[in-house]
Amino acid sequence: MPTLTRRHALTALGAAVAAPAIGVAPAAAVGGHGDRPRRRVVLIDVDGFDPRFLDGEYADVHPLPRIRALRASGASGTAAGTFSSYSNSSRTSTATGTHPDVHRNAGYYVDPATGLAVSQERFIEPGVETIAHTLRRQGRTGAYVQWYAVQDYGAGYGDVEQLYTQPGGGMTARVDDAVALLSGGPVSSGGTQVQLPEIPDFLAVYGSEVDGWLHSNGFAGQGLVDALEETDTQVGRLLDTIEDLGLAESTTVLLTGDHAQREWTEPLLPELIAALEETGGTMSVVGAGQTADLTADIVLYAAPRTADVTFRTPLARGELARLTRRIERIEGVAAVYGERELRRLRAADKLGDLVVEPSEPFHFSTLQDGALRGSHGGVEEMEVPLVLAGAGVRRGARLARPSLTDVAPTICHLLGVGAPSSADGRVLREALRH
Repeated sequence: MPTLTRRHALTALGAAVAAPAIGVAPAAAVGGHGDRPRRRVVLIDVDGFDPRFLDGEYADVHPLPRIRALRASGASGTAAGTFSSYSNSSRTSTATGTHPDVHRNAGYYVDPATGLAVSQERFIEPGVETIAHTLRRQGRTGAYVQWYAVQDYGAGYGDVEQLYTQPGGGMTARVDDAVALLSGGPVSSGGTQVQLPEIPDFLAVYGSEVDGWLHSNGFAGQGLVDALEETDTQVGRLLDTIEDLGLAESTTVLLTGDHAQREWTEPLLPELIAALEETGGTMSVVGAGQTADLTADIVLYAAPRTADVTFRTPLARGELARLTRRIERIEGVAAVYGERELRRLRAADKLGDLVVEPSEPFHFSTLQDGALRGSHGGVEEMEVPLVLAGAGVRRGARLARPSLTDVAPTICHLLGVGAPSSADGRVLREALRH
């Protein structure tokens, strides 16, 4: 499996046979017009689905038979995420086909007006379309099972054209909703039972168990096996439903995630603070949800996988360069991203003057108890599996340097409509039959 390096991330941002339908026997499609079936797309988005669960260090944690079979039946690759690799920002890139410098959803930054240390947010820059916006504009329907990136950004509770549901619970509850939507049954949307007039053209399903376990425990424990088991089983249940309903021949399935994960146990925050104190300026150090002292010369937002540094009193260019080199020399620091690097990564403009990334297992969290945990946010975690299978997909095709920003344009292409208006991702044509 190709590895996404920092060089790859910083530079990349700038004859197979037809596959059987979703790895199952062909079935007669329903819901079409005349002899031509209506094309549909199902997106399965698994939070924290590290590519190493399929190829690499953690491939033996669980066999993932249904996900592996899906991959074998279609096209696949390792997709680049976006920076910072936090869930809401990354998923917003998937939903809009744009990078954070366009949609401006960011994570783990300090609000310069209030000093609030924002962890993650529900925000999309006005005028930037999500896939829900663009499907509505072009006469296609969508349903989004806890795929929160589009909630109130093109989709909503009770909206029969672009329906949002939030069943909570685990992957089983999410797939319960998905099965009901594909079967024409009612679902609870904001506390009201809603029955769509037709099967949606696009269905997105979000799962979060894997990420939840990793944050608290790292890649260890029976709970991770259980989370992967439920995820794989429910993916299989959803695929079986598509087949049983006669939709397999006209449905394309995509499976991906938002970011990978890295474990952390070794504190690095004291060393970073010491380096910043050498400037002689006053400092305010905050964690998620805290409020920084905006009268300080330096504001440091400490999170496990990124440290966001803002100079409220600007440093001279030479002093900033010396400080950057000083931080880079700290054992356990993987990289320091300044203005130029953040621009090349296409990061949101809300981030600070420097973003510091540690190497695994080091971290910048204020928690320093040595417990094994997992997190994300850095370039190291900017990679996820991406699988396409089913209708219109070339079996065995390899994706050429795909990105999460390619997901929305590809889905729209499969549905016969244009991509979101601000999208800068591409259609993954190498995966598709022409």
